[in-house]
Amino acid sequence: MALEYDGVNVVLTSIVYEDEVKNLRDFLQKNEPNLIKFDFSACDDVHLSILQVILAYKKMYGCEFVLPSNNLMYKKVIEGFVV
Repeated sequence: MALEYDGVNVVLTSIVYEDEVKNLRDFLQKNEPNLIKFDFSACDDVHLSILQVILAYKKMYGCEFVLPSNNLMYKKVIEGFVV
């Protein structure tokens, strides 16, 4: 799996496909309104549906992001919503 859950931390690795969205949604619903930390540092790419769920959660509750150092498209999307 490209998503790993550890307490209130989510680690995204490799390429995260849309088939992970239901598990992510269930995890977030179970942990609302906790501050969730999303670690993208080892993520090569992520499907837009995953980003939508993460950013919707961020809008309602709190999130921290660990982003990769390289300039990936999804990183720009997250930075655009977080600022």
